[in-house]
Amino acid sequence: MILPSKYVSVGESFIGLSALILEILLERKNTIEILWSTFEKKYIKTNKISNPPTLQKFIYLLEFMYLTNMITYNSKGEIIINENN
Repeated sequence: MILPSKYVSVGESFIGLSALILEILLERKNTIEILWSTFEKKYIKTNKISNPPTLQKFIYLLEFMYLTNMITYNSKGEIIINENN
């Protein structure tokens, strides 16, 4: 689930989905709610992802990104790309 494999495509893996989230975060800082709605509009409703993540998987994905130090949070609760890594 984290890495793509024979059974999990790149678009369904955490690594592949985190690239899409980072693309959205490059535009501006967002809270979790705004990030989810932007992700939903940009990728899910336009059918750009064949097997889109649920909100629960999206939250797990953000936790994965935080634990691997891809993103951080500021005092306002906005998600920021960690550019030091």
